[in-house]
Amino acid sequence: MRLLIAGLLVQVQSGEQSEALTSEDAGRGLFSSEVKAELALFRHSLPSAGGAPMGRPPLPLGTSGKVLFATMPNGMVKARVKFRDHDGQVRLVSKTAASRAAAERALKVELTVRRSPGGTGALTAASRMATLADAWLAAEHGWSTGTERTYRSTVRTQVIPAFGQLCLREITPGTVNRALTTIAQRSGPGAAKTARACLSGMFALAIADGAVTSNPVRDAGARLNTTAKKAPRALSVEDTGRLVELFHSSPRAAELDVPDLVDWMLATGARIGEALALRTGKADGRPLLDLNAGTWEVNATAVRVPKQGMVVQPRTKTAAGWRIVAVPQFAVEMVRRRLASPLRPDTALVFPTPVSGTLRDPTNVSTDLRQLLDGFECEACAEVGVRPVPGGRQVRCTEGPWSWVTSHTFRKTVATRLDEAGFTPRQVADQLGHANPSMTLDVYFGRQVVSAEAARVLGR
Repeated sequence: MRLLIAGLLVQVQSGEQSEALTSEDAGRGLFSSEVKAELALFRHSLPSAGGAPMGRPPLPLGTSGKVLFATMPNGMVKARVKFRDHDGQVRLVSKTAASRAAAERALKVELTVRRSPGGTGALTAASRMATLADAWLAAEHGWSTGTERTYRSTVRTQVIPAFGQLCLREITPGTVNRALTTIAQRSGPGAAKTARACLSGMFALAIADGAVTSNPVRDAGARLNTTAKKAPRALSVEDTGRLVELFHSSPRAAELDVPDLVDWMLATGARIGEALALRTGKADGRPLLDLNAGTWEVNATAVRVPKQGMVVQPRTKTAAGWRIVAVPQFAVEMVRRRLASPLRPDTALVFPTPVSGTLRDPTNVSTDLRQLLDGFECEACAEVGVRPVPGGRQVRCTEGPWSWVTSHTFRKTVATRLDEAGFTPRQVADQLGHANPSMTLDVYFGRQVVSAEAARVLGR
């Protein structure tokens, strides 16, 4: 069959009378309608008889040429047409049905879907979701290391398995709802919310590229969290004093070198990663930690980077996280003591690992704090923080009076103390490095302003 087509094409290209040959061969059953269609498609692409280009302009983007039909050996009819996709490539689009009319209708439906929306960039409506995911992850977003790690993991473990082989044009709000509900049931509401954030960002890129015209994620109404959020809980003044005593009197806490770290977080409201990245030195010619002035420029956080290990990321968790805060005098004296210690490792870090002097991992420190807090004043676990279970394993003990406290509770406590002292939401946000309380305050009030009054309130 291929030799027959090749020979016929040579005749067509050389200008011989192929029509008579086609009719004669077809009468003998040697020349099928499928071969005719192949010949027709080929002849449409040939130059004129004189050898010069025919000068036919290319198909406009999103349009098709003449529909051709071929009867298959099994009696089915295939309708085919050249279609110029929105990436500029001309592709052969075909549909097969039991009759010529049915094949043509199916082809028209396919062309309608293919045209709207089309996409004028690398992405089109026919692109796979896996392709969109790769493009989204490869784009520049300005994400922090932790955010990028989370999104890449979510795309790999949640988004691709659920959507990867679907085309962009096949994604509807219903598709998104069903997939997110399944993710929530299997991996929890948190995983589903992160997956939704990834999907929304992916479709924002697809819209910008012209591949789609709307974001189906925004119209998806899946409820991903049916449990009521717990009200923020902070330590009272009495609780704060008692907890500080427990940390400073605990041999295990001293061994882990966490009492001073807890003091620092309660004094400044810093995130645990920001506190672990506290270091001496300068930025833009000014000291990061000015003990004489009692100020700290929060401009970095401790993160773990794949294949690199722990690093000081020269940016905070959010853009609003960069700030200069006033440090209470008791915290200033604590840092002076640590820096002057003869046992201090040779490092610019204020809270390095006790032995090696390297940067601590916030996850590991949170685990240490968790076990200490679970064990404080807990009779159920004899103040160990864990309890044995069948099989020789140990699990967390949550029956202690301090089990509800986390390192983030220290930030909530600082916010509560400042609020009780009459500070405005803007001042509290500046102290903690939170996002803007409102657009008006953000536009008309300065940011990163040192408040000595905050240091006075948080002092001991």
